[in-house]
Amino acid sequence: MTVIEGQLVRGLGQASGFTRIDWVRRQLVELAGIDPHPGTVNLVLGDEVNRSRWRSWREAPGHAMAPADAGFCSARCYPVRIDGCVPAAIVLPEVDGYPEDKVELVAALSVREHLTLEEGARVRVELCQPLRAKAVLFDLDGTLVDSMDAYLEVARIAARIHGLEVSAAHVRHSLATGTNFWKGVVPADRHDGESVMKELSAHAGREWPRVLREHGRIFDGLAGTLDAIGRMGIRLGIVSGARPEVLELLRGDGILDRFDAIVLGGDVSRRKPDPEGILKCLRELGVAPEAAVYVGDTPLDIQASRAAGARAVGVLTGAADSAMLSMHNPDRLVCSHARLAEILAPA
Repeated sequence: MTVIEGQLVRGLGQASGFTRIDWVRRQLVELAGIDPHPGTVNLVLGDEVNRSRWRSWREAPGHAMAPADAGFCSARCYPVRIDGCVPAAIVLPEVDGYPEDKVELVAALSVREHLTLEEGARVRVELCQPLRAKAVLFDLDGTLVDSMDAYLEVARIAARIHGLEVSAAHVRHSLATGTNFWKGVVPADRHDGESVMKELSAHAGREWPRVLREHGRIFDGLAGTLDAIGRMGIRLGIVSGARPEVLELLRGDGILDRFDAIVLGGDVSRRKPDPEGILKCLRELGVAPEAAVYVGDTPLDIQASRAAGARAVGVLTGAADSAMLSMHNPDRLVCSHARLAEILAPA
């Protein structure tokens, strides 16, 4: 009853403008983790079995979307996955006479291109249910700790000595993809490029503890989120390639004490997307991978989770955006840690 199938059809071409309206985008990000690609994916339910299932879905409250403009109707959205992989949301306008055989979906990327779907293709849509877990593991940077400004600042400090510039976009891309932080900063044709990159890395490493203290912070409300998950009887862990000094940011309010196991970069020989860190943490917790959820902000986190056999949740507070995370097929997307408790359930 949590899956419906429909036939892909062309819409009227009017949804593109709607999905780019600021209040629509903002609410879809907040409620479903979807920063929508322009337009919608339109399905027609051609048989009574799927129409009946869709009617039962519509009886659930979903997430209310309130219009900021009196010229628009209210709506509801339901987080789903398309063909078992792409995070999306059904948007149901609350208007009289809305067709019972029509389903409109939004996703952060072009579903037709990503899944190579032709007109008339059968598309499977699964309603997202709470992820049952015995343990939830977290990445640090961009997930529990807001460190994007710190990374940008330390990169600029190191680069300034060599007359180089670093952009926020470059920092985010490097963190999201795990590529060499200094490539793209040092010109490829520079004869001393390798030695300069080594100097940049060493300088940034020396400055990092101070810059992190001054520019890093834990995300607001984190203690409440962890306590809500803990009350479900779900154990908590950290798996990150970060250096130990980042843990100092978690000591306030006893945040660090809420975790049952911690695995950092120095505790493993292989970094993400290798699953070594996740598997090591789960062994310490005594939890099987299939009973675990890993929460992170980059494709590397999703890949490591998949390799470990755990479920993957992508969070939008870090380096990667909704579209980049969607390309790697997480089980769920959330705008921040604050939405985690509502998508989890004890195993």
